[in-house]
Amino acid sequence: MAKEKATLPPTGAGLMRFFDEDTRAVKVSPKGVIALTLLLIAFEFILHMFGSSIFG
Repeated sequence: MAKEKATLPPTGAGLMRFFDEDTRAVKVSPKGVIALTLLLIAFEFILHMFGSSIFG
């Protein structure tokens, strides 16, 4: 008896490749996202502390 080989599907069969799409969008690195998030948190903290005296 001969051994039957199991055939594997072709790589990427039916999967969409997102890196092929070229869109005109702002590209931000992960470090930039973390930095912007920390700046926003600091801004919110400062507004929480001094906002009532600044805006009345």
